[in-house]
Amino acid sequence: MTKRLLLTVIGVVLSLGGLAGFLVLQGLDEADKWSSVLSLFFTVAGFALALAGFVTRGSTQSADHAVTGGSLHQIRNVTGDVVIAGAGGTGGTPSTAPPAEGPGGGTQSAHGVRTAGDVHQIDGVDGSVRIEPPRPTP
Repeated sequence: MTKRLLLTVIGVVLSLGGLAGFLVLQGLDEADKWSSVLSLFFTVAGFALALAGFVTRGSTQSADHAVTGGSLHQIRNVTGDVVIAGAGGTGGTPSTAPPAEGPGGGTQSAHGVRTAGDVHQIDGVDGSVRIEPPRPTP
């Protein structure tokens, strides 16, 4: 558990304990009134946070720390045909791809990926995409 998470948990527990103590000292009738008012504010705050999360949520694709026996492909916002035929190999060595930001919005990431093939990230293309296999060496 990280220090920040531990402090957050301690803060939440102390806050809830303080609130419970306050309501116990108020008596049943007053505590009922306080809980009604507090539930209204918590409901409004929860709705606002949910709405903010829905509006600001970007579309992301993540294959972080994935292990594949072949190639890894992340494709988004492509109109037209997508053809991925065959793949080159890297012999199982780790391939790491940085996050790519494109006009489609959001990010694609493949940090710490271990793959026996290629890593392809395609984003925001207004046409067909075709990834050709590598040419064999004679």
